[in-house]
Amino acid sequence: VELIGSSIFDFLHRDDEPELRYILSNTDFNCTTTSSQFSTNSNQSYNDEIERMFFIRLKCVLPKRNAGIIYNGYKTISCWGYSKICHDGERITNMGLLAVGYMLTRSGITELKLSSSTFMFRARLDLNIIFVDSRVTALTGFGASSLLDTSLYQMNQSTTGYYRLLHRIRGYVWAQSQFCIVPMLRATITHCIVAVTEIFSKREGDMTLAIIQLDAEEDVPGSTLGEYSNLFYKGASASAPLYLDYNMHMLSDK
Repeated sequence: VELIGSSIFDFLHRDDEPELRYILSNTDFNCTTTSSQFSTNSNQSYNDEIERMFFIRLKCVLPKRNAGIIYNGYKTISCWGYSKICHDGERITNMGLLAVGYMLTRSGITELKLSSSTFMFRARLDLNIIFVDSRVTALTGFGASSLLDTSLYQMNQSTTGYYRLLHRIRGYVWAQSQFCIVPMLRATITHCIVAVTEIFSKREGDMTLAIIQLDAEEDVPGSTLGEYSNLFYKGASASAPLYLDYNMHMLSDK
């Protein structure tokens, strides 16, 4: 009731205004169909639709216990729909946008019950790992001492396709990760990335793909739960080589 009759720009994050104005304007018409599909007469009117998928940030006034993850009072909404376009001879008019908004359910990642084939790690926003749980050793061969303060750069706030994660003793395992950004309370950093990674295969291949796999020694977990990076407590930055096999592109399936 509070939204009906109001301008969406009154609730929209100011950095998202240009994108939404562009979608609602008459300047963006990458139509998926051509006029020949409707009429051979260029003066005849017809309607067209352009599929839309975009993200916006809207003000959130829900109490914290019900709001999930919000950033500076705004919540990210995924919008799916289409723009209605009217072709009237040489004139093209954007009639409006019809879309459905979905709240991103990223907070659920932090509440999943991990199976024996799944491990979790936390990382800074540059994906330098600051915490990894003990399951990673049984699944990849790498222990916390090998992974902490190294970079595992991947797209955040998303679910990746299947990719190859290097194994400690040559070869790789197939994995899929789901990422979310969560606030860090009482810590030296304000936010971190939480990643839940599931391993779908045993070690495959017998080729050494990275220097880290040379002279491999068995890593033994130092904790039954997981370990934090020493640099995490110091608030220092770290950089290290990537642990993903980038010789292969992200795949939609195995």
